[in-house]
Amino acid sequence: MDIQRIVDAYIIGLGDNADNTSFRQALVGHIAKGDTSLLELVQALGEYLASEEASRRNKGLHVLADVLTDLPQEAIPAQATAKLVQFFCSRLSDSTCVSHILTSIDALQRLPSFTNKCSTDVLRALFKEVHVQSFQHSTRSAAYGLLDQIIRNHPQAVQTMGNDMVLGFAQMLDGEKDPRSLMIAFQIIPKLAELVDIKNNVEDIFEVIFCYFPITFKNREGDPSTISPESLKKALRAAITCSPYFGEMAVKPLVEKTTAASSSVKIDAYETLVAAADAYDAKVFIPEMETLVEQIREDVEMAADDKVVDAALEALEAVYRAVSPATDSNESSDMSETATLLDYVLKDSIFQLTADEIKNPDQIGKLLLVTARSSAYNCNVISDAVLPIVLERLGATEVLTLRRELMDVLNYVLSASCDANRKAECLEADKDNLLNVYRLDAAVPLDKEYSFLHITRLKGITLLILLPEFLNHDELSLALQTISQAAIERNEDENVNKEATHLLVQLAQSTPEQIKATALPLFLDALCEDMVAAHKVSRLLNALGAIGIAASNVLLTILDGIGKIVVADKLNSSHCLLAVTTIRKMVETAVAKDNAADTSLELLNNMVNPLLEWIVVELAKAAVAVFSKVEQKEQEQRLVALFDRYSAVALSPSQTSTDGQYQTLPIFSAMLCACWPQTNIPVEDKSAFVGDLAAVALSTQNDIQRDVCFEILASIINKCTSVERSKLTKSVFDRAEKDCGLAGILLRHWLARALIACNDQAGYECVRWLLAQITQRSYSEQAADGFNIILGNHDWAVTPETHGVFRLLFKQRFYATVVPEITSSFKDANDDSIKTDLLVALTHSVQHMPKNVLMSGISEVIPLLLSAIRLTVDKLKATSIRTITMVIFETPETVKDEIVTSIIPQLTSSLSLTKANTVHVRRAALDTLSLIPEKYPFSTVQAARKNVLDALSKARDDHKRLVRNDAVKAYNKWFGIEDKLL
Repeated sequence: MDIQRIVDAYIIGLGDNADNTSFRQALVGHIAKGDTSLLELVQALGEYLASEEASRRNKGLHVLADVLTDLPQEAIPAQATAKLVQFFCSRLSDSTCVSHILTSIDALQRLPSFTNKCSTDVLRALFKEVHVQSFQHSTRSAAYGLLDQIIRNHPQAVQTMGNDMVLGFAQMLDGEKDPRSLMIAFQIIPKLAELVDIKNNVEDIFEVIFCYFPITFKNREGDPSTISPESLKKALRAAITCSPYFGEMAVKPLVEKTTAASSSVKIDAYETLVAAADAYDAKVFIPEMETLVEQIREDVEMAADDKVVDAALEALEAVYRAVSPATDSNESSDMSETATLLDYVLKDSIFQLTADEIKNPDQIGKLLLVTARSSAYNCNVISDAVLPIVLERLGATEVLTLRRELMDVLNYVLSASCDANRKAECLEADKDNLLNVYRLDAAVPLDKEYSFLHITRLKGITLLILLPEFLNHDELSLALQTISQAAIERNEDENVNKEATHLLVQLAQSTPEQIKATALPLFLDALCEDMVAAHKVSRLLNALGAIGIAASNVLLTILDGIGKIVVADKLNSSHCLLAVTTIRKMVETAVAKDNAADTSLELLNNMVNPLLEWIVVELAKAAVAVFSKVEQKEQEQRLVALFDRYSAVALSPSQTSTDGQYQTLPIFSAMLCACWPQTNIPVEDKSAFVGDLAAVALSTQNDIQRDVCFEILASIINKCTSVERSKLTKSVFDRAEKDCGLAGILLRHWLARALIACNDQAGYECVRWLLAQITQRSYSEQAADGFNIILGNHDWAVTPETHGVFRLLFKQRFYATVVPEITSSFKDANDDSIKTDLLVALTHSVQHMPKNVLMSGISEVIPLLLSAIRLTVDKLKATSIRTITMVIFETPETVKDEIVTSIIPQLTSSLSLTKANTVHVRRAALDTLSLIPEKYPFSTVQAARKNVLDALSKARDDHKRLVRNDAVKAYNKWFGIEDKLL
């Protein structure tokens, strides 16, 4: 192989700017295969490398650099590395060839045979022979890159050079202007400071670095290889703050830079001070603290640029954190010196807070906040100095604007203590004063006037909740109730509702258990209120959605609560779509997180399945509305397909079918119940079919299957002829003769519903059997509560809309037969629990009675209704009160003797906020109390007037708006009853 011929051709190609790739690959390939050696290549290049012409030397080194760059490491002999390094170092004085020499050395320094001595030789030659700033950018960049690689790969060589390394690099960098080279240089400085003690040459290196601050340039648009201004700023910042030795020289000029007119320069200076606070000795900041604080105060008060304000406050916090003594420090001199430094912030702030008119309260609060937040010691000093002044002024002034400003400052100071490691010690001593200022138990007024003050108060209450171990359990509950009510009740200023919701979102992330225990029940109760407006439902659901999305710990609780409300039909149908949409948004957020598998399973069981059941019921209602209007013949044709699809599932044992198969059974029940009485169902033996329904209902473990079977058998029995009804009833009783469990109880309820509507005596036998269960305490609660099934409304089973058979006066007969039996059993009972269950049965019975029927024997029922008010809860209690209201409206003389002694005391006690006295109960009691002054003379109710007014005064402060409105109306009537008499 004629290597000389290839080299000559390569050189000629370089002169002609031709593509020399083939020559380059040929040389590298032959050396790698061993056909020739690197030494032979150098010999072939000899006449070029030794030429007196600079251009020929440059071309020769160009070829050598290209080959060395592409050669695999194993093709370069280890013994040749040192010789080549020595050769290249001797040639660095040849300025024409420096670029290719640096490329060659860079290729060699990657070899394992490139020793620390080689590194030292290269660095000394580089610093001595090469004036880097005299070359173009590509050469300068190569020099910085080579230096960076040697520092990375051969740190011991750098440490060996010591001061020479520092001075050489400073000389090398001096005068550099290209951002690309500066980026490499700035990144080298922290590494250099870590390896070499720069103490003796700190001024030389600092002057070279800091002259670039603040650095600004415009990068070339569309060029992905360019360096961004922000990345270069960060690199310079890291270089300036890489060594504590820079502190004494850097802090003063940095503080001076904060006075610059340019916002970007200010921000850069403040951000560099933040980095310096963690790197420099605290003592270097002390001489400049006063100047720095004054400049930060000016920037914050001017507030011309939010970014400048944020950077200034961050710098203030960082510097005060640096100069603050450690929490375990015992050096009183450090403490006193720091206290003096804090005066730079405190003196002006206290002067402003004690002035007649507070200027810039928000800015004062921000300065106090970041200073106090900087350390536990600083938090104590700031809080001790500011809290007494603010609390004293709050106690002495009623000027609302001034109170708002003072509370704003107070909120800023308190927020600094929300970290357990930084809580001010003086807070416990001032707890009573703080509670008096924020008034945990006071509701937020709904009018727009002074709403700004109430928003500030809500923020303060939130801070009290967040203060570690500050509020006890009762105080915490009161505080959360106040914020929740502010979010729930519609305020004339929507900002109050929005801010309260935002605060609950914040609290849900830090105190999820308290939110679940106190706030969520209030929201869910508000959704279920009577006549709740659409805009309120929307606001409540949006608030719950925001809380759930922000705080995963309460998400499942919120979803479960909304889902139960929807499924239980406690939400107006027009609001259900909005509720389901809210659920969907929260579910999408929940399953998008990393731990979605467990969450998804829980959502499926506790929320998706119940909602699916609700959707099926809604579809069933729609099916009833349509199918009940279809003619008999068409119904019979449709029933054939319906039975083929559903009857096997409806009658199958629960062990042989999955729960999913039962979920659509309500559609089967609804359509079957909607048939005309004369419609023939497609079964061979109706008696056997009804008996099978009863048997399945009594044995199944699935609630949907059980309810469907009861609905169908009740509808079939109700619509058949009297002869067939007796046969079917006997078939059912034969299956249930020995069953007195819960399913047996429900069976009697449904049979009573079907039979009593027909005036069939067997229905009353079921009722007596149920009353016996109540008095015998066998499923007594279920037996009593099920009386609502007998006469109550249902979506499709035995209803007028689905062609159920209802005889004339059947309710009158029920009232005349059953109510006396309940009354007699009540009088004979000695157990209060039995009496309570009998009252439940009575309440369910009378609430569905027509007014004329109820009034015919009301005198016997009144004592029981009064007992029901005392012993029952929620809607049953409200129903009893409404019945009393009807009696007072229709025949006030009937209860005239009991009105003062029994009825009014029961009504006023029903206004108190207890679990039994729900919104329904309180509103029913207020309606009755409003009616009494209209129906009775002053002489009759005079003795109770004072107690009633006292109770109504408290009710006017109820947390429910509807209750408050009713209480005001009732109070006005009772207050003016004496005037009407005069």
